[in-house]
Amino acid sequence: MESLRRLPWSDDGRAAYVAPGDGFVNELADAVEAEMLGVARADASRGRALADDPAAGGVELRGAVWYLARAVEDAALVADLRAERLLDAEA
Repeated sequence: MESLRRLPWSDDGRAAYVAPGDGFVNELADAVEAEMLGVARADASRGRALADDPAAGGVELRGAVWYLARAVEDAALVADLRAERLLDAEA
């Protein structure tokens, strides 16, 4: 029996799963993961630029930290999901 793929979203706070394959839900999950990583990269770039700006205020920096924390969480989730799939492929 094949392992299920954990999706990058939840169903009422519970993990959501799908059978691996080439179907629509798997393609959507791939697109969501790619979008999460793209947003994380953009947030990192904006955060770096803000950190380099001597005129940046506390409110701006706190906002940047919030977005960077979310970006790190999203990137870590994508890494975890991909690691799960790699482990399943090795089994």
